[in-house]
Amino acid sequence: MPRPGQLTRGRANRAVKTPGGRIVVHRRKVYKTGGVCAATGVKMQLPRKSKQVLSRKSSRSSKRPNRPYGGVLSPRALRRGVISQTRE
Repeated sequence: MPRPGQLTRGRANRAVKTPGGRIVVHRRKVYKTGGVCAATGVKMQLPRKSKQVLSRKSSRSSKRPNRPYGGVLSPRALRRGVISQTRE
């Protein structure tokens, strides 16, 4: 019997064919959503799609790029912002 948190329609039973040819019932795994750039809305390239247990173990700084606004703005948006500020 699955845990009560897994008894939702979003995680419903799925028939999965194994490499051996059998059809077994699995419940769908839930992954975190990837980040979105705050300025442009472009999908960020962050390692956030790991399972929640794995990303809970790693530190927050290891999940984000080491630059200003890392994990908030995409590199292209940040570059545009820095260039426009230096021109002013």
